[in-house]
Amino acid sequence: MERCPICNARYTGKKRCVRCKNEMGKFCKIEDMAAACINRAGESFIAGNYRQMYKNAERACALRRTEESAKILACAALLTKKFDTAYNQWKDITR
Repeated sequence: MERCPICNARYTGKKRCVRCKNEMGKFCKIEDMAAACINRAGESFIAGNYRQMYKNAERACALRRTEESAKILACAALLTKKFDTAYNQWKDITR
């Protein structure tokens, strides 16, 4: 995380935001959970379990939507023949 999601101040790695005093631990935990889902999606891809890959990528996007998570979700959607989801992800990525 580079910035506080509340006030947009630079994140310094401290437990509380230096500007708005918001507790940053919750947001860091969510970011870590999203990263774990991305890793599990990659493992599922390697194992050939595309349905599980899709579920993990979808969860990662729900937790923290990034360009990377959207691309992985689009690929997983194609592999599971969910073409409408793949198309919508592609549209969002290319905006």
